[in-house]
Amino acid sequence: MNFTGQEAPRKDNSDDQLIPLINIVFLMLIFFMVAGQISEQDAQYIAPPESISETPIDPDAPRVLIDADEVLWLNDQEITLEALEAPLVAAFEQATDPESFSIAVKADGDVPVETLQAVMRSIKAAGFRRITLLTQPSGEAS
Repeated sequence: MNFTGQEAPRKDNSDDQLIPLINIVFLMLIFFMVAGQISEQDAQYIAPPESISETPIDPDAPRVLIDADEVLWLNDQEITLEALEAPLVAAFEQATDPESFSIAVKADGDVPVETLQAVMRSIKAAGFRRITLLTQPSGEAS
């Protein structure tokens, strides 16, 4: 008990100066753990077929996704096959170089080929001449 009204002198602890540094290091660790996990994701999970081709794609190209339930997605918006052509025509008409303007199609490996052909016919009817079919890298090179 201190009856004199004076505070007892405090010992200077060198560890007290390390606490802010430790806090900053932990905040940076959490930031990089979260930032390292952020990547562009599709609107729907698609497991495309495997391929050994490594052709790069245009990141600005419109993307058509076809999931295993044969649901279509255009640039992360669900769309029907009948309504697919109109926004593609608009995108194609806005292209600066229509001959080199391409579209990327990412279909699940379980999608029937008839569905894929119908989507590609709709894309060609919109005016596209370059269609890129997205696949995932094969586990084995043959």
